Amino acid sequence: MSTTPPTAAASGPFTRLAAAWQARSPRERRLLRVAAAVVGVALVIAALDWSQTQRARLGRSLPRAAAQLEQVQEAATEIARLRAQPAAPRPTGPALLETVQASAKSRGLGLVIQPAGDGLQLKGQAGFDDLVAWLAALQADQGLRVLRLEVQQQGAVASVDAVLAGGS
Repeated sequence: MSTTPPTAAASGPFTRLAAAWQARSPRERRLLRVAAAVVGVALVIAALDWSQTQRARLGRSLPRAAAQLEQVQEAATEIARLRAQPAAPRPTGPALLETVQASAKSRGLGLVIQPAGDGLQLKGQAGFDDLVAWLAALQADQGLRVLRLEVQQQGAVASVDAVLAGGS
């Protein structure tokens, strides 16, 4: 049987730590205890400060989040209500022609609109941005899509020749 003391490699980390602690003088141990207490108190104070800051932040953001949730729920209810409604019938034939002519006139577009086969033919002059916005509105509201479009710039306005047809 061997009576040699265990080497540092053979001993565990707690054994080495206890040996290092015992090797310190009483004054050093007291100083290390005070330093550990100061660090511990500082950590507790920092944690409490962080916690208080986060509570204040959450106190400010929670009402906003609740209001946003209420808006989303109201929107979802409105979407469900609108989906349950049948789609409004879109005008066809002469009623569609009158609707499109009235829409162009209300936007101040100088266009002549005539029936052409299964769709409508547009000719005239209009501002390009106004024309594009109007065509987008016609597609969204009336289901009309552009089959053919010729645009030529003439100063501040554009000369337009287009054919629109009902889409699905």
